[in-house]
Amino acid sequence: MHVHAYLTAHLNQYADTIAVPWLRNAAKWALAMMLQAGVLGWGTIRGDRIQCLMRFDRWLATLPDPTSVVGDLHRAGGLAAGFRQWVSDPANRASTRRGRPPTSNSANQDMRAVAQLMAFVWDNHEDYRRRFGPSPWDTLTETHSALWARQITRTRPVRRLDETNYIDDHALAQITAHLAVLAAPKHETVTVTLAGTHKQMQGWGAPQAMRMLLLQILTGRRLSEICLTEFDCLSPATGVALEIAEQDQIARFRYGQSKIDQAPDTILVDAEVAVVIAEQQHWVRDQFPGPVPRYLFPRRNANAGGTKPYARQSYIRLLQHFSQAAQITDSAGKPVHLNHTHRFRHTKLTRLAELGMPVHVLQRYAGHATPTMSMHYVAQREEHAEQAFLATRKFKADGTHVAFSRQDHDGMHLFDRADRFLPNGYCLLPPLQSCDKGNACLTCGVFVTDTTHLDTLNQQLAQTTALIERTAAQFQDRHGMPMPADNVWLTHRTAERDALLRLLAAMQATPGRAVQGAGTPTGPTPVDIDLTRHRKTQP
Repeated sequence: MHVHAYLTAHLNQYADTIAVPWLRNAAKWALAMMLQAGVLGWGTIRGDRIQCLMRFDRWLATLPDPTSVVGDLHRAGGLAAGFRQWVSDPANRASTRRGRPPTSNSANQDMRAVAQLMAFVWDNHEDYRRRFGPSPWDTLTETHSALWARQITRTRPVRRLDETNYIDDHALAQITAHLAVLAAPKHETVTVTLAGTHKQMQGWGAPQAMRMLLLQILTGRRLSEICLTEFDCLSPATGVALEIAEQDQIARFRYGQSKIDQAPDTILVDAEVAVVIAEQQHWVRDQFPGPVPRYLFPRRNANAGGTKPYARQSYIRLLQHFSQAAQITDSAGKPVHLNHTHRFRHTKLTRLAELGMPVHVLQRYAGHATPTMSMHYVAQREEHAEQAFLATRKFKADGTHVAFSRQDHDGMHLFDRADRFLPNGYCLLPPLQSCDKGNACLTCGVFVTDTTHLDTLNQQLAQTTALIERTAAQFQDRHGMPMPADNVWLTHRTAERDALLRLLAAMQATPGRAVQGAGTPTGPTPVDIDLTRHRKTQP
């Protein structure tokens, strides 16, 4: 079945709950037309548009004559104001939590849904009359939708520091540790190890849900986009990405984008995502030995032909029960509910933004229509805001240089990376950057060392000096002439020796303090990071 026909069938199921016949017919017809034309996506229709029209239907039941809403033009403005007042009452909104009054934006959504429905019926009134015959909509005018639209207030969005949609590393570590439990057969027992503790859990027999969850974490895609992803969703990288595709195993991932018209439906993914998709494809071929199913995550029951995708509600319900069993918490001890899957999207986009991804690139990756929406997804974490401020502030109030520099900001992440420890110092290269300089650390601007490596550096200076003298003597005996000063080998060894001399001189000038880039021709850079934090005495 075509995806629009499939979604339209589900749309009719939701719209059938509307009691007023002429409203139900208009809602089903208008929303189906907008869905097929791409004006509205399934996520928008199912998420709030149907709910808004259902509240409008309940409000109509409170009127002596519901048809007056689309008939009496003189009362249209007053009725619109009455509906806004009605939907602003928490008692009339079943989705309002803890009895809190709905926001102005919530009431705006209801007013906008009704106004747009009236405008659509007016613009297509002849088609509607041919399809459904005479109805109360016959008395509708263009002014009706304008009067209802006037009740939509103009509010300025307020950005608040909200980290509730962000999943921290503490919770993510627990989630990944429990993935094996989610995928293991129900008759198997899985050992989960966290922070040195072990616990036994029974398998849940849900390998598809495990891989869907993993893809949401790794890619930040919406749940609907994962459910509607087609089986053959990977293709070779093209364009600029082709240059690094073979080395880093970059591929193009096509997901089931059905929410925003004209939005992209592909992103570049690394080998980790490609492996997850390959495992799922292998599992599907084993479970469906016939023709290859259309979707990467097909429904297990009542799906002999493999034409139905994994049901969203089944996935959310499964994760809800699994969260209760796994007892996953964040660093503050608060429970993390895996069934709130949109948090993984917030988390992925937040991390990309904190790594310095430009806004327009973040918008393209997220598949958003505007950069404002992308920024809405980025959690303004206090920890990152403080680090970024300290990293960019260059002067104190008195005009003197501040000791904390951009290199120190990168150094805060140093001790979480074992590959940044060197035999004679440390590398302050940002964690996500790689180095292709080989063993040229002594003359590198991000090389840091301190007095704890003094013996190693003195020994290295002595060995380098002896090596230069010994090789120069061998060259003299073999060729009967001194080694040229521009000899490639001698040039590099001399640079290392001179860098060591500058390093030791800088360490003598500032005893007890780490020095950065002292081996470069421009000299050392002030640095003030804690080089003893990783040397804590073991109990």
